[in-house]
Amino acid sequence: MRLPINKLCFITVILIFAVSNVFADDAHSKSVMTTSKARVITPISIENTGGQGLDFGMIAVGTSESKVVVSAEATVPVNVSLGDAVVLTSTLQKAAKFTVSGEAGQAYSISLPASATLISGGNSLTVNNFSCSNGAGGNIGTNDLFYVGGELTIPIGATPAVYQGTFNVTVAYN
Repeated sequence: MRLPINKLCFITVILIFAVSNVFADDAHSKSVMTTSKARVITPISIENTGGQGLDFGMIAVGTSESKVVVSAEATVPVNVSLGDAVVLTSTLQKAAKFTVSGEAGQAYSISLPASATLISGGNSLTVNNFSCSNGAGGNIGTNDLFYVGGELTIPIGATPAVYQGTFNVTVAYN
């Protein structure tokens, strides 16, 4: 019994197609399996050590605009960088004091504000040029304690009063 030529061609095409799919190399895509992992570490935290904020001390207003600087150090020298205001040494100036904690050995960055405002009633003073004893960061377990200082501008005719305000210091893992 002979098969008609069209059936023979059809069976041949089917066989060729079946064999070619079995042995074909899919050249347009490849895949491979790999591993994945994660390391969970201690979260970073910051504390205002002993509640020690930035304190510019007691200042006698001068006859010209003045700038009083509190440096970012444990012991702050009296510094009026501009003008004739007088910082009374009977009230110590203090840099704000912070402690950072987290995963030992991890690098972190410190972000300081561009400015802050101290308010008394309807009056205000501006703090600029914040500085940090650790520069822009550190490593957990190496330099966990740092100080933040700044520069207070006292305009001509500032109203004598107690001025208060807040500012944020942010730490983040690098």
